[in-house]
Amino acid sequence: MQCLRLEQPGLLQLRQHAIPEPEQHQVLLRVSHCALCRTDAKMFKQGHRDLVLPRVLGHEICGFHPETRQSFVIWPGRACGACGSCLRGAENLCDEMCILGFHRDGGLAEFVTVEKTALIPIPADLPGEIGCLAEPLGCALNALQQVNLVEGEKLLIFGAGPVGLLMALAAASKGIETHIAEINPAKLQRSREFRARLNIAAAQDEDTQFDAVINAAPTAETLISGLVKLRPGGCFCLFSGLTDAAELSIQILNDIHYRQLRVAGAYGCTSAQMREALELLSNRSQDVLLLIERRLRLEEVPDALLQVLKGEKFKFIVKL
Repeated sequence: MQCLRLEQPGLLQLRQHAIPEPEQHQVLLRVSHCALCRTDAKMFKQGHRDLVLPRVLGHEICGFHPETRQSFVIWPGRACGACGSCLRGAENLCDEMCILGFHRDGGLAEFVTVEKTALIPIPADLPGEIGCLAEPLGCALNALQQVNLVEGEKLLIFGAGPVGLLMALAAASKGIETHIAEINPAKLQRSREFRARLNIAAAQDEDTQFDAVINAAPTAETLISGLVKLRPGGCFCLFSGLTDAAELSIQILNDIHYRQLRVAGAYGCTSAQMREALELLSNRSQDVLLLIERRLRLEEVPDALLQVLKGEKFKFIVKL
C-alpha cells in the first residue's frame, strides 16, 4: 500500500509499505478520507510529546471495510477500559491511551488497522469528506460539555479557524447565543457565509459579559481577555493549549478568586461525543461543506501542512 510516513520532524516521505495485518481485536479498513489538523502540522514541523517516530500521521479518519463496504469513522484512541476514567465514560482521559497517528500508524495511508470498538458506522448518504470531521467536532462537543451552557446563554469562542467554527456550529445547534472573536479580519470575512447561515455573531468590543468562553486559538491573550469578558461565576474552557503561557501573570489567579470564575480543560473526545458529532454533521452537511478548503492527494500533504500552520485556511481533506 501507499502511505505518507513522518521519519523525523520536517521529513515526510511517500512510501510503499505492506498492508498491515489486524490483530484479533482489530479490523482492517480501506481509508477513504483523512482530514488534516493543526496538531498534524505541529508534529510535522517540530514533533509532539506523544509522537513515536517513524509514524504515519492522521487521526481524523473515514474508511470502509474492504469486504462489506460499510463505512465508518474512527474514534482514534485505544483505552484500557478498566481505569477510573474509562469506567465513568471519560475514556479520552485514560492513562493507557494510545492514539492513531501518534502512538500507532494513522490514516495517511491506503489501509489502517483499528480497534473493533473504535468503529462508528456513518449514514450511507453522508459523504466521507464530511464524516471524517466527526473527530474535531467531537472534541468541540467535549469542550461544550465542560462549560455546560443551556439554551439562551452566551458563549464567546476565540478563533474563526475550522475547529472554532465547528464548535460554533455545535453551540448554535444547541440554542446557545454564540459569538466568535478573531484577530485576523481576513479569516473573519472568509467565515461570513458560514456564520450567517447559523446566526453566529462576530464579537464586538462592547460584548463584555459571557456565560462561558472557549479558546480555539493558542495565544495566552485568549485567556487574559476571556476571563475579563466572563460574567461573575462564568467558565473559561482551555480547549487549545497556550503557546506563550509564560506571559500570564499571577493577577489572573486573583481574578478567578474574586469573581468566583471557573476554568476547565478539554482534551480530545469520547466515542459517544463522536457519535453525537456524526448526527450533527448529517443535519448540517451543506453548512459544513463551506469549511472544506481543498481535497488533496497524499503527495500534496507536506505543502498543505505548512499552510495549516499559517492558520489562514479551512480544512484540507486527503482523499485516498
